Amino acid sequence: MSDTPQKDNQAIRKLPSLKNLFLDPNNYRLIHELDYVKVDDDQVMDKSVQRRTYRLLTGDKYQHIRDLIESFKSNNYLPVDQIQVRPVTDGKYVVVEGNRRVAALKYLQQEYEAKDIDLGKLDATVFSNVPVVLYADSDEMHHLTLMALKHISGNKKWGEWNQAKLLEKMHTEYNLSEDEICRRIAISKVELRRSLRALSFLQQYLNSDYGDQFSEDKFPIFREVARNAALKKWLEWNDQVYQASNISNMELFFSLISREPIEDEDDDGFVEYGNSYHEPALVKRDDIRLLGKIISDSKAVEQLKQTRDINAAYRASDQIFLERQQAAITTVNNEIGTISQMTIEPQYLPELENALGRLKGAIDRTKAAGMSGVEQSEVFHDRIDTHFSSLSVKDYKRLQGVTLSKLSRLNLFAGLNNSGKTTLLEAVYLLCRQNDFSGLFEVIRRRGKIPADRINPEWFIDQLPSEINITGIFDGNEAEVSVKHYKEDDKTIDTSRYLESIEITSSFAGMRQESVTRIFKGRERETLASGRKILCPSIFSSPFFLNEPHRYTPFYHKSTQSKALPIIFEFIRDKVVETVQDIRLVDELQRFLVDDNKYDSALDLTEYGEGMQRIFFISLLFASAQNGVVMIDEFENAIHTEIIEKFVVFIDELAKLFNVQVFLTTHSKECIDAFLRQVPELGEVMACALVEHEGEILAREYSGQKLKKLVDAGNVDLRRAR
Repeated sequence: MSDTPQKDNQAIRKLPSLKNLFLDPNNYRLIHELDYVKVDDDQVMDKSVQRRTYRLLTGDKYQHIRDLIESFKSNNYLPVDQIQVRPVTDGKYVVVEGNRRVAALKYLQQEYEAKDIDLGKLDATVFSNVPVVLYADSDEMHHLTLMALKHISGNKKWGEWNQAKLLEKMHTEYNLSEDEICRRIAISKVELRRSLRALSFLQQYLNSDYGDQFSEDKFPIFREVARNAALKKWLEWNDQVYQASNISNMELFFSLISREPIEDEDDDGFVEYGNSYHEPALVKRDDIRLLGKIISDSKAVEQLKQTRDINAAYRASDQIFLERQQAAITTVNNEIGTISQMTIEPQYLPELENALGRLKGAIDRTKAAGMSGVEQSEVFHDRIDTHFSSLSVKDYKRLQGVTLSKLSRLNLFAGLNNSGKTTLLEAVYLLCRQNDFSGLFEVIRRRGKIPADRINPEWFIDQLPSEINITGIFDGNEAEVSVKHYKEDDKTIDTSRYLESIEITSSFAGMRQESVTRIFKGRERETLASGRKILCPSIFSSPFFLNEPHRYTPFYHKSTQSKALPIIFEFIRDKVVETVQDIRLVDELQRFLVDDNKYDSALDLTEYGEGMQRIFFISLLFASAQNGVVMIDEFENAIHTEIIEKFVVFIDELAKLFNVQVFLTTHSKECIDAFLRQVPELGEVMACALVEHEGEILAREYSGQKLKKLVDAGNVDLRRAR
């Protein structure tokens, strides 16, 4: 079959009457109509079929053909676009191309013969002398190609839904390859695949609870999703089967593009399903583009779910600040270009120098912050059955060949100063982060108690151990991470600024990942990575960073989303400060304000003791570490002894609620004893003493039950174990 209609199988003729010309009830212009029904060839001439087709083509009050009616009256019938037909029976034909024109002529003929209307310049003889092009030897594939050339790649385009359905038929019913379709109708493979992806995603919508709400005007939304890389990643789009794999995110999206019924509860507590609805949150292409910009911002997505207002969610996201940054930098760059072409008057020099200093300060801060990079957050598995069951620190600072084989849900580490307690928590954290450079960066900066934007790259290199090697069993699978740093012998590196390269190799369940990060002085680092997954969410808490409350902002938002905040406030009211009603995050300075019945106005959290602050910040961690690990250094620091036992119970509850494994260090015998007394299931407690013997750090492990017996028998102090 040829790709396009050929001259040798067409014939131009004039039909003696419009009555011998039948409208095509299967025309792709009509498939979106609610009354559309596919019709077999032997039913095409049925009067009821033709009446329905005529009604669908002409529209309410003939609005779909008004333009043609006026054109015919003003210009006569001009055969610029040919009416193409195929025979049905002897002397009778069905329209392949030109159905709207034929419908308009039929309308004018009826009005002229019944009401003698003024036809303007239209010659009435056209009703009995209709010029058509006959394709006598063609089949349906031939007709589909004709329509596609005219209404997809041509100048008389149909709506996107109609175009997509025609392409789908060519691809699925006629089994044409993508290359053949593109060659036949002169469209790109990108456009073809975008339509097919959109239709496949739409089919998932039609199969969902919201499927009955589909109408043709929603289809551009699906097509926009098919071209949006961020949304496809969020939906976990599978291009092998043309399906969204993330069911939870897909259902959320379907909810946002649909009306949601409002469930009203009556006085007796029964839910009534009335006629009230939340209107769709996403209704046009621009809404989908905005969604793509904010989809990785959990705070903005939560705002969208609550308000169903995409613009409000966008305003709540970090994206708007990034765009303002970009706009400001572009403006500065343009204005500097203007100034550079001028001769500056001396009186403006101090102001210009002041601006230069401020600009240099911003650049220096950005370069320093560039050390930290972007933290990885994608995990190997969303759900886990077990956490760490064993850990072996083969080489990390003072810990050389230290093995822990009795790890449980709550793990306590005690020992004298400089025995490696904090180092052990760091080892767990590094193993969780796998080949993530920002995990290593965070460990080093926390050790130095230096803000992220004040790190000196040369100091950072000096703090790195020569070798790091840590292994463990996590969720029943072997995990490993090793780190080394060296100078690369690469001629392409700018050696005048290059300091060293840091190589991180990790593996989990046989999956190996590597990253190499080049550290430079005075410019941003460079990272190359083969894979970017972590074992699980992991959070390290230290008492030395209460002066950085902004670092707890994401933990606060996650606790809000997971509905953990009311539980935290209830504990604080019952066990710490009974007058506290609420603690909320406010303003661009990211301060925490406390609503306290004792005071007329809210107080900054820093007005309270460090114990109150520490309890609040530690409690925020668990929702963000769901199915992961929390590490708490010097757990009892700043917390009053009387509160410790109560807080231990709460830590146990949060760990169970969010399926979190806890590693904590302590200098306090009272703290260890509190866990042994207050945790109901001692089988979920492991205690370990890190002791030094002949210059080597050794680990003495005790199950919760065993240590409890020792404590009860002789008031044993784990900190001084030998």
